[in-house]
Amino acid sequence: MYDRDEIPDIISISGQVNCRAELEGLPDVSFPLTGLNTARVEVLSFHPCAQVSEQGMDKQAVMFSPPLGNFVLMRYQASCVLGPPIKGFYQLSMVSEDEGAFLFKLRLMEGYKAPLTMEFCTVTMPFPRRRVVSFDGTPSIGTVSTTEHSVEWKIVASGRSVAGKSIEATFPGTIRFAPWQIQRMLSSRSVLGSMADEDSDIETESTNNMVNVEEFLMEKMSRDLTPVDLEEPFSWQAYNYAKVSFKLMGASLSGMSIDPKSVSIYPAVKAPVEFSSQGTSGDYILWNTLGKCPFAATAKV
Repeated sequence: MYDRDEIPDIISISGQVNCRAELEGLPDVSFPLTGLNTARVEVLSFHPCAQVSEQGMDKQAVMFSPPLGNFVLMRYQASCVLGPPIKGFYQLSMVSEDEGAFLFKLRLMEGYKAPLTMEFCTVTMPFPRRRVVSFDGTPSIGTVSTTEHSVEWKIVASGRSVAGKSIEATFPGTIRFAPWQIQRMLSSRSVLGSMADEDSDIETESTNNMVNVEEFLMEKMSRDLTPVDLEEPFSWQAYNYAKVSFKLMGASLSGMSIDPKSVSIYPAVKAPVEFSSQGTSGDYILWNTLGKCPFAATAKV
């Protein structure tokens, strides 16, 4: 997600239908897969055991003879018909070389209704190149914790799910890092220590020595990179972002669905049919609006 009009937000869904059929013999199971028009499916593939009829206006009949145990009946890629589950922006700028000011303004589950439920939602600000000393700020909802190289904001904690309503969440604050010069000194000592360790092991093979030297040089170059302007000294010309992790239960985000009542088995047997769905975040990124964002220009058709 990137809060700039000239760069559109992009979200895609990759999913699969997992199946387990505990049936005797070799029965045929069939059901209509509905919501294909709404889902705007880009890729759709089936297990070899499945027979798929021609696609209708908004549904597709699927029949299969299930193998034993768990298997993946179908895989797909589609658009998210409901829009992003987390909208908003993230801003981060530097007050000084070792202190930054940040702001989150987010809206969760906008347009999402029951039975969709958000089981948890966490936002993480990673700082792989700087050591976090302290932070100051209180979010409007949730709790905050820190590690040596990150700040973690739990907006919706596990066990406190949200359903049937949208949530607005804000989080302004400041964060302090260990002084850059001290970090460089510590890194240099570490590099010199690794060099001494390598020098003490002269008996290794020449090929391994070459590999070790290359790795050492790459590591040294990486650690000795000079900081860029004060707007982004902790990024070292890398992109800065926050990462969102969440889990949704209750329905498919693509719009495709399977009605358990429409599942039929031949020869007819009395067997309970259960169906559940969930969605988990992959790389769900909030790019810093005040920083840089990698994006590709889409072709105009």
